Amino acid sequence: MFEMYKTLSAWDVVYAALLAFFIMQALKSINAIRKNVKFRVVKTSGGEEAAKKDIIRKCVEMFPLDTVYFRGKVFTKGAMVRVTTLQKRIIEGEIIGRNEKDVICIITGRHIIAHEIDKIEDITEIASLTGEGKM
Repeated sequence: MFEMYKTLSAWDVVYAALLAFFIMQALKSINAIRKNVKFRVVKTSGGEEAAKKDIIRKCVEMFPLDTVYFRGKVFTKGAMVRVTTLQKRIIEGEIIGRNEKDVICIITGRHIIAHEIDKIEDITEIASLTGEGKM
């Protein structure tokens, strides 16, 4: 068995050692990058979720009134609505509340929007999400 090693030159041994060293360093760096990326994803997602909950809690404090009156219609906190502004922008989301200055707060899938009621053209309740019209 040792006869095979007698045929190797010194350069073959050095080459094998260097190759083993570089392969080990590549594996170590890949493992470190993988751990670093996994840690950052966990850290970022938890922080964003906590920040979003904190912002929603502040919005509830800033918009304490539960009912929104608009052209004879009454909408309550938590109602899913479609709001059309005077600029023809459509906002779909959940009503968080209203304040004394007639500004309503709506949370959508990606944004939290505060808009003056005077600058709203139409508000309609979304029936498919509230359970109306289902068989």
